Amino acid sequence: MLLQRSKLMGQINGFLMFLPYLILLVMFAVVPIVLAISVSMEKTLVNPDGGFGNYLFVLQDFRFLPAVINVSLFLLIYLPTMLIVVAGLSLLLDTIKGRYAVPLRLAYLVPAGITGSVAILVWYFMLEPTYSPFAPLFAEVGWTQSTDIFNSGNLIWIFALMTFFTGAGNWIVIQYGSLQSIPDDLLEAAKLDGANGWQVALRIKLPLIRKYLIYMLVLVMAAGLQIFVEPYLLSSTVFPGIAKDWSLNQLSYTLAFLGSNLGAATALSLMLLVVMLILALFVIFRTDFFDEAKNKIKEQ
Repeated sequence: MLLQRSKLMGQINGFLMFLPYLILLVMFAVVPIVLAISVSMEKTLVNPDGGFGNYLFVLQDFRFLPAVINVSLFLLIYLPTMLIVVAGLSLLLDTIKGRYAVPLRLAYLVPAGITGSVAILVWYFMLEPTYSPFAPLFAEVGWTQSTDIFNSGNLIWIFALMTFFTGAGNWIVIQYGSLQSIPDDLLEAAKLDGANGWQVALRIKLPLIRKYLIYMLVLVMAAGLQIFVEPYLLSSTVFPGIAKDWSLNQLSYTLAFLGSNLGAATALSLMLLVVMLILALFVIFRTDFFDEAKNKIKEQ
């Protein structure tokens, strides 16, 4: 009887702890999605019939396919770079002990504070041959004017560079924190068995933080798929029109606020949501996200 009562109280306490999150989830995720589905089926000036015609309108828009290509290429550069560099620098940071460890961890957070319009301004001066501290290096490869760097062919690399440096620092510190959860006795046992630094990093540490890296990949992929700030600000301030409707989120913004087609804009947003859910579930289940990392070590 006491066991059943204790189990019931544990379930009640667990539900009460989960309840605030559930309320926020319903208010700011479920309800907006339901409203978006409703709006995406409404009639518009462009599509008087409404319904799935709004989705068809987006797919037939001449800007849709180029935006898909741009975002896809951007993700192909951005995601592997984030995953490899963040994992590598986190492992290196974990090997640094003593008084320099804290200043180094704080240094990684500084670039993350430079976002939005400030990031655009900073990177403009970093890449503009006239003002850049790398001007001599740019001159060696023939980049002497802003158009040599800021052109449509380089936008994917420029945006990948911007988003990487504004987001990598946070994730390096987070992954460093995940490395601190590894028991010291496990690392000591590996060293006693003759494992060198590389073997400890690749065979012990990486498998144990594997789930954290997968979690990072899902969130970074979601953010990259929705890239908006960098191309929008660059196109509307520094170089007008250079990246107009470059990304899918920009196209959604144009449809909603410049094209007076809220139905199509909402339809595009929902399409992005579905694609992101499919990609996230694929990554989670293909990588056995819910398996214990220790099992991976035993297999090795």
